[in-house]
Amino acid sequence: MVESSVVRRNVYIDSVTLLQVSADVLGLPGVEDAALVMATELNRQVLRDSGLLIGEAQVAGANDLVIAVRAADDDAAAEALATAERLLSQRRSSQDQRAEMHPRSLRAAHRADPDARLAVISVPGAFAAGEARQALADGLNVFLFSDNVSLEDEVDLKQRARERGLLVMGPDCGTAILNGVGLGFANVVRPGHIGLVGASGTGLQELACLLHQAGEGISHAIGTGSHDLTSAVGGITTLQALELLRDDPRTVTIVLVSKPSDPAVAERVMEAAAATRKPVVARLIGARVTALEGVQIASNLYYAARLAASARATWTGVSPEDLPRVRLGEQQRQVRGLYCGGTLCHEALAAMAEPALHQFIDFGDDQYTRGRAHPMIDPTLRNHAIVEAGGDPRVAVLLLDFILGLGAHVDPAGAALPAIREAQAKASTDGRHLTVIAHVVGTDHDPQDMARQEATLRSAGVHLLASNYHAAVAASLLLEGVAA
Repeated sequence: MVESSVVRRNVYIDSVTLLQVSADVLGLPGVEDAALVMATELNRQVLRDSGLLIGEAQVAGANDLVIAVRAADDDAAAEALATAERLLSQRRSSQDQRAEMHPRSLRAAHRADPDARLAVISVPGAFAAGEARQALADGLNVFLFSDNVSLEDEVDLKQRARERGLLVMGPDCGTAILNGVGLGFANVVRPGHIGLVGASGTGLQELACLLHQAGEGISHAIGTGSHDLTSAVGGITTLQALELLRDDPRTVTIVLVSKPSDPAVAERVMEAAAATRKPVVARLIGARVTALEGVQIASNLYYAARLAASARATWTGVSPEDLPRVRLGEQQRQVRGLYCGGTLCHEALAAMAEPALHQFIDFGDDQYTRGRAHPMIDPTLRNHAIVEAGGDPRVAVLLLDFILGLGAHVDPAGAALPAIREAQAKASTDGRHLTVIAHVVGTDHDPQDMARQEATLRSAGVHLLASNYHAAVAASLLLEGVAA
């Protein structure tokens, strides 16, 4: 095998394009590994771990593009590098042609469509706040997908929006469904009477999908951004969202979900929820809140969905009873949770009988997405971690989430399959059995075809459960010996 790389100085290519071209190059004959990345500190570490931080790539900077491959011989490596550059050139030419036909700024886009009421912003965090301020100045509500935006900018944006009677969903807002239109990573769900508010993108997705599968539907799902219930932000968007759903005639029941929140802000939100005079279910992770009249407290997302649903809802496929009976190695006492969804990661860890024994990583956290796409788009970092878990003698259970929906990877199960099989093979070579348990967040209407995703995972012996909470409980039970 040979490794080869090229560096293109001061050439920026978006991470989605780099991911797509990487996949194309990886499929070439004789290519064992390929990476096309901007040379951020995190990406350089990934290259180093893969043995691809070679040549000029060792001194490349964050504004430089690195193309690195491992191939069977020099000819295959040269062909892979040439193909990568050709594909990038073709995609950039296509993008340039499209750019000529479309507005180049939010203001120009708004002039072209003066009836627009919402701006969707997804640019690097350093530039996101400025674009959002421009949108607010033009009278637009904002869906701010970008992460790595400072708390100071977030507070300023949300205060400006509130003063203008506008809404800022985000930053780091992964999901929303407004009037049936999905934004970000939204799943395709049926319309209905349940309104969702979430300082959690994947938490909203899990709730919407569980309700859809039970036969229920969503009126609106309003994302607030993962930091909205911190003391600095004070729940500005969450409080606005509750007012909007209170006044919405289609919304009969409201469900609140958030990542860990500030206790005082959580109590303020609970009081506002009770004031809507509509039935409310709250799942505020890590917050001890007082139950108020009309507000029910849920201990997990699955239970929250059940409380919000009507009596006609159906619930199936959540039992962990079918887990395999396996003999664990002497050191195998750890669950390794590798998650794309932050709320799902928090919920799963909380379900562990002894959380301190286990290792859980949220690959959607800001530290992992600086300079690269979210793991729901680019699974590279998590795939590396899956393989590493297979070689760790402590790991008994690998716990994963697979999130479908608009904007997500076209085949998340297929993208993870080689890594899962390599991890299982590593464990088997060392005389261990690695149990893989997963939950797929999605619906039968999502573009990735949920049935196909589940079939792909089952082909590798992955055990699927129909809620994130039950997958985590199953992993914990297996280690305790209840299911083993």
